[in-house]
Amino acid sequence: MQDDEIIKAFETFDEDKDSLVISSSSLDNIPLTNYSPFVKKEGAYYICVSSNLPHYKNMIETKRAHVMIIEDEKDAEHIYARKRLYFGVSCELEPDQESIFKLFDARYGTALSFMRNMKDFKVIKLIPHEKSLVLGFGAAYRMNLKGELEYKKIKHQ
Repeated sequence: MQDDEIIKAFETFDEDKDSLVISSSSLDNIPLTNYSPFVKKEGAYYICVSSNLPHYKNMIETKRAHVMIIEDEKDAEHIYARKRLYFGVSCELEPDQESIFKLFDARYGTALSFMRNMKDFKVIKLIPHEKSLVLGFGAAYRMNLKGELEYKKIKHQ
């Protein structure tokens, strides 16, 4: 692939995916993984999480998590080389929840509108750091914070 095609793949990979996998850890370094529907705005990802769950507490207390958006198994050419985008994020509580709920409505219809009325559900803004994209065997790439493409050097033995 040419560099411009790879950059385009970074930008569009998540467009046909409805959820992301998010991993966090507690202040005691106890890991926890979950998934969530998401929306994007100006390069940031937004999820809605119940403040009653440990996952919420982890992200608010540590202010960090790791995200993976992955191709569905049924669509993968090879189970061991599923296409995926992953990156670390900084986490912060989003004060303007209503504008984000409108994005959820636009993307998912009324399926997630119940969250708006549940007081324990809070919107968390996920600000990506350096991103990695795997498009198959030997096709793994990294994009730095400036949006510049960097190739990974993977030596399989």
